Amino acid sequence: MLGVEVNFFKTILRNKNLNIVLGSQLVFQLGIWFGTIGNLQFLQTHIKSHVLQAFFLVIGGVIGVIIGPYAGRYIDVTSKVKVLKLVGVIRIISVITMLIAIYTGSIYWMMIYSIGIGCSASFFNPTIQTILPSIVDKEDLITINAININIITLSRIFDAVLAGLLLTVAPLYVLFLIALLAYLTLYFINFLLIVPEVLQQNVKKTKTKFKDIFPIILKDHSIKIVLVVSIIPLIFISGFNLFVIEVGKGQPGFIMGILYFVEGTSILVAGLFIKRVIKRYKKHVLILLFACSLMGTAQLLLSLTSVYITVLAFGLFGLAYGMFNPLLYTYSQQKVPSDIHGRFFSFKTMIDRTIMQLCLVIIGFLLDQIGYKSLMMLLGLCTFTLVFSIFINSIIYSTRSRNRNEFYNG
Repeated sequence: MLGVEVNFFKTILRNKNLNIVLGSQLVFQLGIWFGTIGNLQFLQTHIKSHVLQAFFLVIGGVIGVIIGPYAGRYIDVTSKVKVLKLVGVIRIISVITMLIAIYTGSIYWMMIYSIGIGCSASFFNPTIQTILPSIVDKEDLITINAININIITLSRIFDAVLAGLLLTVAPLYVLFLIALLAYLTLYFINFLLIVPEVLQQNVKKTKTKFKDIFPIILKDHSIKIVLVVSIIPLIFISGFNLFVIEVGKGQPGFIMGILYFVEGTSILVAGLFIKRVIKRYKKHVLILLFACSLMGTAQLLLSLTSVYITVLAFGLFGLAYGMFNPLLYTYSQQKVPSDIHGRFFSFKTMIDRTIMQLCLVIIGFLLDQIGYKSLMMLLGLCTFTLVFSIFINSIIYSTRSRNRNEFYNG
């Protein structure tokens, strides 16, 4: 088994395209977290109103959702390398506008930066999900998706901390200079990327519309399952920071750091064995629902008062999410037709962003109205209700499909 893993990682190191794509993700996450910490510092200095601070923080994400349909269509009809180059230009210009904002003290330049980064994310994330199936073998796709998720997780753990530490010893503009240097390097590295293009892009460009994906989604039960089941972890993740703050009340300061560390480490651990789980059981939807059940269990455990149980619950959620996310993306990449990958993953990104913003508001309201413990109990019950409903729906659909096939064959 160890020899297989060693050979696999040797294969990864020899895959130039894969290294460039994963490196792009690493640099993008570094820029995102450096920019987030930098934005918070800038807003605290120049804006006292919490409402205005929230507005300037979310404006980029809102614009990113609005342009999602255009981004998905563009990804499907354009060379993926060209899309990544476009994203690189948007990032570079965005960071330059943030440096101008720091120099002038203007929040409007910062707003342009936020919009630029939000738009680049609308193009970048779906493009990565579209590229991966074309540059790795099918049997390695689940592991590569896990590695991609782990890069995002590690960035969330370390990049924000690194940015915060840099702010204690260096001026704010240093964060964005580092991001600018990284984006410039990445832009030129993308010229080395060679991605197989399976679409007749010039022929289909005038005929391709974003709404074309909806009949395909409505007809394919497995794709509908993917979209519905992906909502389950988003509900908890949207309020993750609020939950950590709530748990940290009255506790030593390091408790919040431990929660982030345990959750992030559990995601990394899950990524190491998810491929073996898939090979052994080969029931993608059932494994997704099992992972969601673990999330529901974690939420119910969080309704208890013990700090040790809370740490265990965060670890359990991280383990479940580390199984869930790479499997969900792999299942989507295999079930969704390749010629609509860009539009599908753009649509999913739009759903994810909208649900997370909406749930963040609802969770904040419920924390004030019913309290943390009751909310965790409610979330756990809702999770198990959704899991049970999806499971029953899948059984009914499978039974109907079997009967239909028997009817036509008979």
